[in-house]
Amino acid sequence: MKDTSGRQASLLIRFFVPYALILLCSLFVGWFAYHKTSELVESETMKSSSAVLGQIREALDRRLAEIETIARQMSSEPKLQSFQFEKDPFRGKNPYTLWDLEKSLFDYRMFNHFIVDYYVAFKNNGMFISPRKIYTMEQFYDLQLHYDDLTLEEWRSNLFDTYHYKTYMPGTSVEYEGKPYSVVSFMQSFGVKGSGGVITVLINNQQIQEMLRNIDSEQGGFAYIADQKGNLISHIGLDEESIDLKALPTKGDFSQLTWKGKEMLVTETTSAYNGWTYVSAQPKAVVLEKAYYIKQLTFTVFLLALILGLAVAAYFAYRSSRPMLKLLQILPVNKVEDKPLVIRNTVEYIRNSVSELIENHDALKGRLEEQLPQMRNVFVDRLFEGGYTSMRDVEAAMEHSRLELKGLQYTVVILRLRGYHAPYNEEILTEMDIVKLRIRDRIEESSAQGVLVHDLGENLLALLLYGEEDETDEFVAKTGIQLQEMHEVLTLETGAGLYMAVGGCQTRLTELYRSFGEAKFVLQHARWSENKPILYHSDVELTAPSYFYPSDVELRLVQLVKSGNQTETRELLQQILKENGEERQLTLVVERLLAHELCGTLLKSCEQTAGADTTDEVETVLRAADSKISPAEAIEMLCGSFLSLCRKNEERKRSHNDDLTNRLIRYIDDHFAESDLCLTVLAREARTSEAYVSYFFKEQTGLNFSDYLEDIRMREAKRLLLMSGQPVSEIAATVGYLSLNTFSRAFKRANGISATEYRRNHAAG
Repeated sequence: MKDTSGRQASLLIRFFVPYALILLCSLFVGWFAYHKTSELVESETMKSSSAVLGQIREALDRRLAEIETIARQMSSEPKLQSFQFEKDPFRGKNPYTLWDLEKSLFDYRMFNHFIVDYYVAFKNNGMFISPRKIYTMEQFYDLQLHYDDLTLEEWRSNLFDTYHYKTYMPGTSVEYEGKPYSVVSFMQSFGVKGSGGVITVLINNQQIQEMLRNIDSEQGGFAYIADQKGNLISHIGLDEESIDLKALPTKGDFSQLTWKGKEMLVTETTSAYNGWTYVSAQPKAVVLEKAYYIKQLTFTVFLLALILGLAVAAYFAYRSSRPMLKLLQILPVNKVEDKPLVIRNTVEYIRNSVSELIENHDALKGRLEEQLPQMRNVFVDRLFEGGYTSMRDVEAAMEHSRLELKGLQYTVVILRLRGYHAPYNEEILTEMDIVKLRIRDRIEESSAQGVLVHDLGENLLALLLYGEEDETDEFVAKTGIQLQEMHEVLTLETGAGLYMAVGGCQTRLTELYRSFGEAKFVLQHARWSENKPILYHSDVELTAPSYFYPSDVELRLVQLVKSGNQTETRELLQQILKENGEERQLTLVVERLLAHELCGTLLKSCEQTAGADTTDEVETVLRAADSKISPAEAIEMLCGSFLSLCRKNEERKRSHNDDLTNRLIRYIDDHFAESDLCLTVLAREARTSEAYVSYFFKEQTGLNFSDYLEDIRMREAKRLLLMSGQPVSEIAATVGYLSLNTFSRAFKRANGISATEYRRNHAAG
C-alpha cells in the first residue's frame, strides 16, 4: 500500500512540474513587460517636457530677437545720435528738438505684448524719453519707474557706469506708472562713451512665467531660464532665498537630482541664439505615479495569479494523472511489484497496447485494401514531383501500393478536357468527374498494359506510358500511334474534346518528373488548335515571352498617376492594351505575366501616393494576382484601378493647392505691417523653398509676392492718411517700412503722387 502511494505521488509531481514551469514563465514575461512599460513612461515624460521646453525656447528667442532688433534700429536713429551731445535740453531750439524726438518714438506695445514699455536715457543731459513722455531722471524714477530693491543712485549706476550690449537684468519687481509689474530689463548702450545713452526695454516677466507654466510643474516641480553665467532670468516654483538666484547644477539634456529631499526628473535645453539654459524639473514620484500604481497592481495580480495558477496546475496534474493511476490499479499485482518505477509501468502498458494492435492486424489489412487507390495516387504524385531519389525507394513504394511498372522507356502524357475554364462550380466539377471516369474506363479497356491513368484534378488527366523497347525512337513511334488511336476513340465514344501534351522519354522512373514537367510546359506554352490536338515537347518552339511594356512606359504611367493627369493616363493605358492586343497575339502565360507587371506598377503608384487611401487599389492587386481570374479580366480590373488612383491624386493635389494659397494670403494679410516680411519668412511659414513659394504664389494669384505685399501696404497707408492724423513717418512704420524715403518712393510709384499730396488733395476734396 505504501509503495502504491509513493508511485502515485511521484506520478502526480511529474505532471505538476510542467504546468508550474509554464505558469512561472508566463508571469516572468508579464513582469518583464511591466518594467519596460515603466521605463517607457519615464522616457516619454522626459521627451514631452523637452519638446515643450524647445517650443518655449524658440518662441522666446523670436521675441528677444524682435526686441534686440527694435533697440538696434533705435540706436542708429539720427535724432537720438545727435541729441546725446546736448547738455542743456531746454536752451534755444532744444525743447522743439526734444518734443520732435519724443514724437518720433514708436509705441511698440501695440503689436508686442511682451513689452511693458521702453525708454531712452541720455547720460549727458539727464533726460529720459519714452513714447508720449519726457522726464528728467529724478522725475522718471519717482513718477514712472521705481525698482523695489534699487535706490536712485544704484539705478543710475546700473544704467550709465557700464557700457551695455544686449544686457538682460533678471526678473525684478517694479512699480511702473503706479502699477506693480515683474519685468526683465533689456539694456543697449549707444553713442559715444561718456556722453551717450541707454535704450532700456521693460519685458513683461509675467508673460515669460506664463509660458513656463505650460510645463506641468505643479505638485512640487519648478522651471527656470538662466543666462550663460547661471543667473536666473525668470522662474516658477523656486524659492529665491534657498538657491540665491543661481541655476541648479544639471547634467545634459535629461538627468536626476535631489532637491529639498525629493528626487527630481530634470529636462534641460540650451538656446543656440543666446546661450540661455531652459530647465524644468518634476518630482519623480508624481511623474511615475501611474507607473507605481501599475507596479503595485501588477505585484498583487502576480501573487493572485501565482496562487490560482498553482492550484489550477495541481488540479490539471491530478486530472491528467488519473488515467495512469487507474492503469496502475488495473494491472495485476504480480506484474508491478518487481518493477516499482512509474515509468516502467507506463512502458509495460504501452507494450500491452502494441500487443493488442498486432492481434488486430487482420482487421487493419482490410482497411489498407480500401485505401489502396489513395496510396497509388500519392505514389504517382510523388513520382511526378521527383520525390524519389533512388530506385530502391520507388520499388518499395510500388510494393506498398501494389503497382508494377516494368519497362525500359517511360513518358508522361497530360490530357486536358476542352470547354472547361476556371472558376469551377459544383455542377461543372461533377460533370468533369463523370467524363474523366468514362475516359479512364475506356483507356483501361482498350489498353491491356503499358498505360497508367492518374487524375490531376479539375480538367486534367495524366497517362504514364511505358514499354520494353530498347530504342527511344521505336518507343516514340509506338506511343505516337497509340495516342492517335486513343484520341480518335475517346473523342468518338465520350464526345469530349481533348488536347494531349506529350513529354520526353526517360529510362528511369526516378527521372520521370522531367517528362511530367515537359508535358506541363507544352500544355501551358503551346498554341493549341483542333487540327493538332497532340503536341510533343520536341516539336514546341521555345520562344521568349514577348509583350509591350518597356520600362520608360511603366515610369511614365507611374508619373501620370501620381500627377493626377486622367486624360493622358487613359491614353497611355489604351496604347498598352492596343500594342498587346492588336499588334501581338499573346499566349495565356505571357498575358498573365503582363498582368503581374501591371500589378507591380500599381503597387509602386500606391507607394508614391502619400495621404490617399489606397485600400481599394491594393485589394484589386490581390484579386488580379489570383490564378483563378483570367488574365484579360485581371488587366481590365487593373486599368480601372489606375484611373481611380489617378482621380484620387488629382483631387488631393487640388485641395492641397487651395489650402496652401489661402494660408499664404492669410499670413501676408496678418503680418504685412512687419518690416522683415519677405519671401524667406513666407517660405519658412510654408516649410518649403523661396523659389517654389515665389512660383506657386504667382501661379495661384497671378501676382508677384512683392507686388501683392506693396499693394496691401499701400491700401492700408491710404486708409491711415485719410482716416487718421498720424505723421507720414509713423504711417510708414505702421505699414512695414523702416525708412520714410523707401515708403515715399513706393507710394509715388503706386499712386503717381506723394503721400502728402494725396492727403492734401483728399482733404481739400
